[in-house]
Amino acid sequence: MTVRFNHVKRGGYNPAEVEHYVSELENQLKLYRDKDATINQAIISAQAAAEGIVQNAKNQGRTIRESVARQLEDVSMSVAAQKLMLSNFVNDYNDILSKYLRVIDDEDFKGILEKIDSIEAYLRDFSQEVHEDLQIERRLQQGQRERGATDNV
Repeated sequence: MTVRFNHVKRGGYNPAEVEHYVSELENQLKLYRDKDATINQAIISAQAAAEGIVQNAKNQGRTIRESVARQLEDVSMSVAAQKLMLSNFVNDYNDILSKYLRVIDDEDFKGILEKIDSIEAYLRDFSQEVHEDLQIERRLQQGQRERGATDNV
């Protein structure tokens, strides 16, 4: 923005024109500062919203993992109970059959038990992985809380 000022008799510029121009520049500067403040506030709000979304996602993930861990424990307990019931049934069945007919082939029963054992091992391993994930997340959260506490000090 090029501005030319009129000369006055003493060789200087017209003070009223200079004052008017300075006033216009000050008004433009104020507008720019207001826009800058608005943009900064929008950035801060966006950052806070993003942090809230991330924290919510972490909380939901932890809740889901905890739920899965409980469900795995329930399934493992159910499998163990079914295994015991099956074992008791086979024993009772063999007792009855030994009195009347024949005993269930031990090889058949061993095959069934091996399959149940492999299912139990898989559930145990998967449950351990979920528990380890939960422990890692809890340690990370504790570290974040500790860092936040030291940052506030």
